[in-house]
Amino acid sequence: MRRVAPLLLLLAVSGCAYLNGVYNARQAEKRGDALLRRGRDAEAATHFATVAEKAETVLVRHGKSKWAVDARYLAGRGWARAGRCERAIPHLEQALANDPLTRERREHANLALGICRVESASFVEAESLLTLVAQSRDRWLASQGAIWAARSALRRGDTDQALEYLAASGESVAEWELTAAFLANSELVRAESLLTLRADAGDYRPEILAALPKLWAAGQHEGVIGIVDRYGESRIQPGQRARLHLVLGDLLQQAGQDSAAAAHFSITRSLSRDSLPGRQAAVRLTALGIRKLETLLDVENAIASTADVAAQVPLQGRLQRNLLFLNIFLNRTDYTGASLFLGGEIARDSLGAVALAHQLFMKVPDSYGNSPVAPKALLAAAALLPDSAESYQARLRERYPSSIYALVLEGKDTPVLGRINRGDQLLQQAWTLGNKALNDSLNAIRRAEQARQNSKVATSSAPSPNAAPGPPQ
Repeated sequence: MRRVAPLLLLLAVSGCAYLNGVYNARQAEKRGDALLRRGRDAEAATHFATVAEKAETVLVRHGKSKWAVDARYLAGRGWARAGRCERAIPHLEQALANDPLTRERREHANLALGICRVESASFVEAESLLTLVAQSRDRWLASQGAIWAARSALRRGDTDQALEYLAASGESVAEWELTAAFLANSELVRAESLLTLRADAGDYRPEILAALPKLWAAGQHEGVIGIVDRYGESRIQPGQRARLHLVLGDLLQQAGQDSAAAAHFSITRSLSRDSLPGRQAAVRLTALGIRKLETLLDVENAIASTADVAAQVPLQGRLQRNLLFLNIFLNRTDYTGASLFLGGEIARDSLGAVALAHQLFMKVPDSYGNSPVAPKALLAAAALLPDSAESYQARLRERYPSSIYALVLEGKDTPVLGRINRGDQLLQQAWTLGNKALNDSLNAIRRAEQARQNSKVATSSAPSPNAAPGPPQ
């Protein structure tokens, strides 16, 4: 009986190594593999970190047990898939060199080590491993080997070799890999061609949202519009179509094509009214609409129309903040016209309310004709109506012939050249006061919101008035 006890103890220790280490590592590996095969690599990485940690614990505590081979393979593959190649490589190299791995495990180990070689820029070694994996009878493994071999080739600048690797993969991800490479290398025609194929196939991936602006910035405007149109004819989900139209609308707006941009924002809103893209599109339509509004009340009503549905959209917050800033200047008592002029600049530059800005600029010489700011306001109004600029300039010369602005228009020297004139001094003073008032207002709003939140917390945590009394203390 005395000899049996140590044997039983040894079996118990060995069993614990399996149950607590290798078994749990294998279960985490299964979960990680399932995610990998669905293309959710980032989520899989968390499970593979668990794989590596469990397996490495077995290696440390039971390095000479029968579970060491399992643990070494699992630790190496786990660390590689978790992005910790410095810890993965020693395990993988030893497993491939010395351990009796099954064919499937050898292919997985070659893939893991190949990935690490790519990440460490050892491209020749990487591709020798990955091309072996690309011959696997497991279609997914073969595809992964081809894709990572192509990534290696792309990183060393060999696009043609990458194409050869990917030719046999049969996976659409291959074309996305190539598209990214073509965009990085400014091979725009090839990138556009591949994206057109993906659009025709209805193969939507989030990468398209970053690819379209790159093509647009390179002047491929018709190509971008065509790709969005092709996706629209495919069977992708409404939310995906909404995002594409939102991106295209932004690109058109940046190019000054407001009407075309509004059309795409409207499509986004109709496809995804209650989602984030729909709310973003609603605010963008508001921002475009206020460009033509001539009264402050109309601008206020337009911004208020999306305040509830788009409260968390950053653009909505900026519009409301800038409207507050505008009102601060318009409500100031200021007989110099400086605050009114600054209100026009905020309407023009911060709100994009061009028509309202023109009205405010014109009100300065009409209401404060003797102010040093008045001639500058005339020039600002003229800049908003280029077709009428000459008439505004004639009015400036007639009413303010000795102002520095009139002298500059005539090409004459000005006596205050290089110094701040009186009008600019008034503007600086008004800006300082208005900016302080804005900060005070924002702080007051934050305090009120904090008080409201505290009140809600206190109310929710207070006992019900009908609650039974607690036990005596």
